Amino acid sequence: MSNEPNLIKKEIVINASIERVFSALIDPEQLTHWFPDVVMIEPKLGGKVSFRFLKENTKKDNDHEIVGNIVSFIPNKEISYSWNFITEPEYRRDTIVSWNLDKLENNKTKLTLIHSGFTKEDTVQYEDHSNGWTWHINRLDNLLSASLQH
Repeated sequence: MSNEPNLIKKEIVINASIERVFSALIDPEQLTHWFPDVVMIEPKLGGKVSFRFLKENTKKDNDHEIVGNIVSFIPNKEISYSWNFITEPEYRRDTIVSWNLDKLENNKTKLTLIHSGFTKEDTVQYEDHSNGWTWHINRLDNLLSASLQH
């Protein structure tokens, strides 16, 4: 874990190939099984992303929507996009979400998430995102690990 106040860093080793993990990061159907409820993603440099979390699946009073643009796209290696939380005015700020993948032995993948761009004043937003990312990454790991057993 990072101790920089403006950076969230999460790492996990997933028992799945780098191709399967990358696909779960860019394929709308797979994304909805572990991340947002509604997805729009153009998996290419400059592509748009939109993630909507429906209120019935969150602890909030309204849907959450995040929009952004892909700023880095290297198949089976990295995807990064701007992250603008448009439904939370106090969160309305572009941060960057980066997913980096490293191939490990035995068909495993090290996945590193870095969410950067927070300031010292963004304490609540930082904590909300840090907790959320832990939850979502564990869901991704469970999804890919479970699909290996079928």
